[in-house]
Amino acid sequence: MSILDRLNEILSELGCGYSDLDSAINELPDYSANATSKDYLSGVESYIFNAKDDLEDIIVELEDLSNELG
Repeated sequence: MSILDRLNEILSELGCGYSDLDSAINELPDYSANATSKDYLSGVESYIFNAKDDLEDIIVELEDLSNELG
């Protein structure tokens, strides 16, 4: 398995985790007791989104480099 294949698998896992986290945030009832939890989850969502974005950029750069090298 190539590095690009592995990175794409990781990207897919991050996408699934991000989707599940988003669902969890949206399913929490709007009680004031949940406000802090929603804030923490939103922070985690942001970190996952940024990691996913960075990984996508790295994959594109590696694919471009791979195409250049043949």
